[in-house]
Amino acid sequence: MEEWQWRAWVGGPAGGKRGAAFLVTPTRLLTCAHTVQGMAEARVGFPGLLEDLPARVVPCGSWAAGEPGDVAVLELAEPVPYAPARLAGPDELWDRTSGGRAFGVCGFPRRPDRNERYATVTTSPHRRTRQEWWELKTAPGDWLEEGYSGSAVYDTDTGEVIGMVTNAELRAGDRADLGWMIPVGRIRLYWEELDDLLPLGWLTPAARRELRLLLAGVRFTEPLAAELDAVTGRRRAEGFRSAWDSVRHLAEGWPPGRLPGYLSALGRHLPGDARDALAGWSRRHLAPAAPAPAAAEPASIIVRLERVTFDNAFDVTVHTWLDGVEGPSQRTERVPERRVRDAVETGVARALPAVLGRDWMIEFAVPVTWLSKPFEEWHLDRANRIPMRRYPVVVRDVERLRPDSVRRDQARQRWRLLHERGRSDPQRIDCGAPRRGTAFQDWLEANDDFCVLVYGARPVRSWLTAALNNGVPVMLWPRTACDGATHDDCRGHRVLTELAAAVERAHPGELPRVALALRKKSLTAPKDRPHCGRDLTLLWDDPSRLPDPPLAMEV
Repeated sequence: MEEWQWRAWVGGPAGGKRGAAFLVTPTRLLTCAHTVQGMAEARVGFPGLLEDLPARVVPCGSWAAGEPGDVAVLELAEPVPYAPARLAGPDELWDRTSGGRAFGVCGFPRRPDRNERYATVTTSPHRRTRQEWWELKTAPGDWLEEGYSGSAVYDTDTGEVIGMVTNAELRAGDRADLGWMIPVGRIRLYWEELDDLLPLGWLTPAARRELRLLLAGVRFTEPLAAELDAVTGRRRAEGFRSAWDSVRHLAEGWPPGRLPGYLSALGRHLPGDARDALAGWSRRHLAPAAPAPAAAEPASIIVRLERVTFDNAFDVTVHTWLDGVEGPSQRTERVPERRVRDAVETGVARALPAVLGRDWMIEFAVPVTWLSKPFEEWHLDRANRIPMRRYPVVVRDVERLRPDSVRRDQARQRWRLLHERGRSDPQRIDCGAPRRGTAFQDWLEANDDFCVLVYGARPVRSWLTAALNNGVPVMLWPRTACDGATHDDCRGHRVLTELAAAVERAHPGELPRVALALRKKSLTAPKDRPHCGRDLTLLWDDPSRLPDPPLAMEV
């Protein structure tokens, strides 16, 4: 098949095969730096097609053994007549590797027949090492060995490449069932021209390439860091390798409106000719666009549950929220705890005519002890057993619905900051974090820009109370506890990694839909493997959606 002709071997000038490579343009291949270390020229072959071609070695920075950046480019003197590998988008990696999907690798180990060998591998988002490598696990009966370095890791159904094999943990017989790859999203840090070849969702490929060339060689300095901080509103923990790296980060992780301001600020730090060229590029490619119409605010059925101080009962009120104001609401009903679900399902069914045909969701405003109830499993239509999970379902702090609530005032401040930021940017709470003392409370109080918390396991009540008291408006967590003896690679750690990645770039207004999509994906995920959408609770507490208090509260 023609689409597999991009796989190649790499050898030294004197002959022999040392590793693998893959074609990314008609004249360029990617491989590992350690495969061609110390070489100015290598030999390249496409098995059964063209063999023993000379290639110039182009190092991508100064790489040292065991360090990040194990990447090199091989440049052919003449183009070859084969289609380059198709590269997967960096933002697709999480979805592609979740759920146990298998990938192929092709190596050139030392064998008498000198032929290539193949192996099947799996990886997943929680198997990252030092933010650089993703761990590879071979399928039963397959292994990695010397000669696989530089191999593309590719989807065997589509041929799309998600990364490159860099090393393996060789054991008896010089074979390994464990290895590592560097994903395409990291390879481009060391060879920025790779961005010209990736399916990215911002600008046109031609405009993006022109901008990259304008910024080629421009360092990311402290003055640029200050400009970027001003645009994003926060400091990034990890530094940037170049000005282009910072531009790419802003374009791919923040709302589109932030890029023009940063490029304008960046231009002030360039020499005259470069500044003029960047300004000209901006006039051609960042022309002001007509403002988009404001998105309609989603409608809601808001279920309010207030615990009564006696009789083990609840006051149940079902409100509707339409076009930014309160719609028809039902009279408050006082019911014993055992009848709350029946009362809610009946009330929601009565409220449906007001929201059907709209973009709508269901909000449960409940006491802290009820935040982890599986409300999405309750029914919209009991007769036909249609669960609420067909629509976005979120929980809220019922105390914040009181107009005089300090918790609500705290939440308003963080919610405003969250919307100004334009992305979720979650703080991760590992399931192995200490649970006692006031450290968690103090941590939140000291960091009033923490607006979204993601937990790896069901949070204890003291954590939830501290977060609510400090006005945190958004939290996500699985309702399952973590039973791992250690938490380096436990169930909770995997769920935390996947969940944080799923929401980190999302606009806060999109989170109910993001949670809905994750819940849907979990329905078809293997039941014996953790999935971040299974048993998922989303606390999403928009303080502006404030229905009038029921009359029962006035008494």
